Amino acid sequence: MLPPWKLREGFCSKEIVPAGSAFGFSGGGPAVVLCGGRLERIWKMTKEREYLFDNVKAVMLFLVAFGHVINVYMGNGAVEYTLIKYIYLFHMPVFAFVTGYFSKNDDKARDRAMTGSLFPYLLFQGIYILMGQTMILLGLASFNTDVFNGSILLPSSAFYYLLAVFFWKLFQKDLFRFRYPLLLSAVLGILISLTKQEEFHIGYGAVFSLLVFFTAGVKCDAEMIRKLRALPRWIGAVILLLGVPFAYFTPYAMHSIRLNYESEGFSNLQGILLRILFYAAAFLMGAAIIQLMPARKTWLSGVGKASLIVYAGSTFLSPHAYLLVASALHLNSNRALNLIGMFLFSLVLILFFSIPVFGQIYDLIMNGIKKILLAPEKREAIRKSEQAADHL
Repeated sequence: MLPPWKLREGFCSKEIVPAGSAFGFSGGGPAVVLCGGRLERIWKMTKEREYLFDNVKAVMLFLVAFGHVINVYMGNGAVEYTLIKYIYLFHMPVFAFVTGYFSKNDDKARDRAMTGSLFPYLLFQGIYILMGQTMILLGLASFNTDVFNGSILLPSSAFYYLLAVFFWKLFQKDLFRFRYPLLLSAVLGILISLTKQEEFHIGYGAVFSLLVFFTAGVKCDAEMIRKLRALPRWIGAVILLLGVPFAYFTPYAMHSIRLNYESEGFSNLQGILLRILFYAAAFLMGAAIIQLMPARKTWLSGVGKASLIVYAGSTFLSPHAYLLVASALHLNSNRALNLIGMFLFSLVLILFFSIPVFGQIYDLIMNGIKKILLAPEKREAIRKSEQAADHL
């Protein structure tokens, strides 16, 4: 189905391009008809929609960095504890939805799974393991050393998400052969946490528990987004405000996507019910964010465009760099000052890693890896498919 702003027949050329191409990312989506005098309007709308998701990703990246920092201080009081629960209700589900929205073409998604997700995972997880082992050896690490896992196969770092994206894109075509892929994704996400294999769940639980959001993103089209954003804005604002008491009164572990129900102290029935509640809250709050986010280019758009690099940078430096800063400036002595410090640190962090030079260095490294590992003809085919692709 074409978007509602398609001109009436007779005014349009026969040239049709995938909406994904016009939006600045690879993957299908509804077709866009190029119509002589109205081409400028169509281009403006597609560019606005690209900025919409850049802005959404930028805010989620900020919450990733802020969440990693505030997680250290969540025992300080109700404010910090509620904030971390609030953030964790929706930030990774929104990421998974946006990843799915940019993965409309099953074949291209599968073609890019290795170079777009697995290669970056191996690179960043390898660096993370080396850094972690070195810091623990030198006695410089004091946070999360008990759960650190120096394994490529069972990641304990935030790079689990890249591994999840690899599997989603690899099996996306197979998933959508089923009659009800969204229902199947939800059932898998609910049942995975019944497993007693805790190490497996830490590494791969998110592959299943976040799958429903990725699937929803694939199924969602531009018309659905347009209808969502046409709703009165107070609806989105009310949903996000109601999320605060919801986060306050629900258990911290409800949002857990990497630990099984038993490890979180829930019975199987409790875990299943809480997972369903988490899914409902995440979809509602994610929809509210997409509805309220500006669709124009903002100072945050560049952060969203550099999402993979910013995500990696915040994983490496948050919270460890902030702990050093807070110690040096004695921010820990005042809770309000500490909260302001965490906010500013997270903001500076994502802006810093959105500087284009980091993306250029990353591209240089990844091109070298591809040159070593891939046959020349495969490299060229992948290069063409990645030209308009979004990293996360």
